[in-house]
Amino acid sequence: MALQLSFSVSDKCTTLLLKGSLNEYSSALDGVEVNPSFDLHIDVKDLVAMNSLGIRNFHNWIHRVQCERLRFFYCPRIFINQLNLVEGFLPAKAEIESFFVPYYSERTGEDASVLFTKYLEYKKVNGKLTLSIPEMQDSEGNKMELDVFQGQYFRFLEKYY
Repeated sequence: MALQLSFSVSDKCTTLLLKGSLNEYSSALDGVEVNPSFDLHIDVKDLVAMNSLGIRNFHNWIHRVQCERLRFFYCPRIFINQLNLVEGFLPAKAEIESFFVPYYSERTGEDASVLFTKYLEYKKVNGKLTLSIPEMQDSEGNKMELDVFQGQYFRFLEKYY
């Protein structure tokens, strides 16, 4: 699926929704400009795939964007994986406002993707990051487990809180 972009502007904030795949064909970002005196909110919940060329295109574009505040919402696992793998994937001023965390049930084989939101499931207290991991249950009431290594998956929050 090709990358699709949609925009909205209100109250000195530009919101950009990314849908589809970041790949070698996602050059549509190159033409995207943002008012430098506005905030930029990027919603990536509908991002379904990323490859190395798409990552490079996105990285080059996002580091050229001038804006007041840069915030990301609804980050899927594939996006979080890149934050943890690619040093400097986002500019230092980027903030992750919400992201999905995968859960899995050994008993039923069910999986779930749970939205973690800043100030609810994660926040800084006295300069230290604290996580509140919600308990999830499968359809039979069994406790679901995180389907990631906690120490690795949440590592990006130290940089992009």
